[in-house]
Amino acid sequence: MVRKLFFQTKLSKALLALCILGFLAWWNPSFVMKPIAAVTQVLFFPFERLFSYVAFESRETVQFLSSIGELKTRNEELLRENLDLRAEEALLKEVRQENETLRRDFDLNLRKQYQLVAAEVVGLGGLAQGQSLIVNQGSGAHVETGMPVVVGKGILVGKIAEVFIGSARVDLLSSPESMVAVTTPDGLAKGIVRGEHGLGLLFDMVPRTDVFKRGDTIVTSGLGGEFPRGLLVGTLQDPEYTPDKLFQRAPVISPVKYADIRFVSIILRSNP
Repeated sequence: MVRKLFFQTKLSKALLALCILGFLAWWNPSFVMKPIAAVTQVLFFPFERLFSYVAFESRETVQFLSSIGELKTRNEELLRENLDLRAEEALLKEVRQENETLRRDFDLNLRKQYQLVAAEVVGLGGLAQGQSLIVNQGSGAHVETGMPVVVGKGILVGKIAEVFIGSARVDLLSSPESMVAVTTPDGLAKGIVRGEHGLGLLFDMVPRTDVFKRGDTIVTSGLGGEFPRGLLVGTLQDPEYTPDKLFQRAPVISPVKYADIRFVSIILRSNP
């Protein structure tokens, strides 16, 4: 009775089924296992596809997120490289401009005519704008007061007014204390150029019988020996008579902007 009840329980049935399956697996009869495998494949195929899809999408998602991080890092590197290149380009441009300025301001032809000292503008002298500059050459470079200061191929911009050990103050032609004897290159008009309180230059004290016109250039005449002859001062504008009608005068435009001057040459002496 007990044995009969045991074989009627679910456990006994499960054990019996396992024994049969184990026997079939050991025996592996093809006429039985092939149908079972086919049925199993059909039943589990949708689950395999779902598992494969989920695994593939998960891998793609991980790779995509990883690529976003790599792209962000690479983009930051490219931005840094771009900034570095722009900084290098700006530096090279500045160097090129400085070299061009140096070549222009220290022209070799001018050096053949005069003994020069090259100097760089390091500041403004005094409070009045457009009247004086500070340069980085002084008594240590044999600079003395009264020496002419030029730029380019002999454009007069002022003279040394004060000298220190390593620097000097340059009074510009636009300074009210500045007066330079000048002439037109053909010698038909002579006078002086004086400064107008840092605002500009004026060709003044020209005899009314002298002949000049707008567009004429004026150069240093060499009178008085303070400045050598032939240094360019500027271009004349429309002439007019003074109120007493005894003289003529005209505004003068310098070929350089004094505020933009960075390098100058100080004429120490003329070559013999």
